[in-house]
Order: sequence, then C-alpha cells, then structure tokens
Amino acid sequence: MNSLSAESISVAYDSRKIINGLDISFEKSEVVSIIGPNGSGKSTILRALGRLLKPSYGIVLLDGKDIHRLPAREVARRLSILPQGPQTPDDITVKDLVSYGRSPYHGILSNINDDDKEIIDWAMKETHVDEFAYREVATLSGGERQRAWLAMAIAQQPKILLLDEPTTFLDIHHQFEIMELLQ
Repeated sequence: MNSLSAESISVAYDSRKIINGLDISFEKSEVVSIIGPNGSGKSTILRALGRLLKPSYGIVLLDGKDIHRLPAREVARRLSILPQGPQTPDDITVKDLVSYGRSPYHGILSNINDDDKEIIDWAMKETHVDEFAYREVATLSGGERQRAWLAMAIAQQPKILLLDEPTTFLDIHHQFEIMELLQ
C-alpha cells in the first residue's frame, strides 16, 4: 500500500494556528512538491506528516494506521524525513552520518552487516559524497552537507521520503542530479 495521508489535521504553535483542517493524501510512486511563500506552513505540514509534530486535531495515517500509534522503528523503516537545516555533532564523519540511515533495521547493540555497508556505499556514491566519506560533516560546504544528509535519507531505504527543501545550497548541476535520483 505505502500511502501517507492526513485527515482534517490542525497544527498550532502556541495559539497561532498554522494548519487548519488539512486533508491530503499521497500514494506510492508519486513525487509531490508543496509550493508556497516563506512562512506559509510548508515545513509544518511536512513535520506533521513525518511524525515530528502531533496535530492538535485530526489524524495522520501511514498505510491506513495512525502514525503516532506505530512504533518508531516501524515508521522509520517506511518513512524518512529530512527537515530543513538538520544539525549534527561537530565530529561526526560523512560515512557515520550516512550509516545512521540503517538504524531502523538494527537493535541498539547490533552491528552494520555487509548488506548495510553496500547500501551505505551506494547512497554515498549516488549523492557524490563518497569522495569525502571520512571528513567531518562540520567541514563540508552547505551543498556537500545537504548531499550527505540526502545520502543518509536514501540509505534508510524508506518507501516514503519527506524532504524539506532538498536542493537548498546545491549548485544547479547537483540540483538536477538529486532530482533525477529522487525520481
């Protein structure tokens, strides 16, 4: 099924309502862009759909089930969200960041297996961050950092990707490559 939908969701920050009664549905194999001016609620919609914000009213459904009642690991195997301007610890390497995309498939004490290593290497190659796998994320340019985060999101191998401005900081060449990869 692999669907994501929201039924009559409302989201507010304190007393300021950002989303009011939104109904939206996404089916598998669909690429959708949410377009609007700054401050119009695009990021808030993604955060609500991605389980980072709980609606004050309404329900978000992942494959027909309330996303807030599903175990986090189950959600993470099916859905990945890359928020605008994610942060990492200063000393984390690109390869370590990308390897976190495999976390939903392992227990706390589990090690990455050969299949995971292959997926991590593939994700880094596809986003062109393999050449600086052992550099610290903090030393990367904005575009390089964005591609490293995208590599982590695709290494997760979710059925649904929610990306908040995924081509921010990328030069035009990498913007096209990333859009082709996502397609």
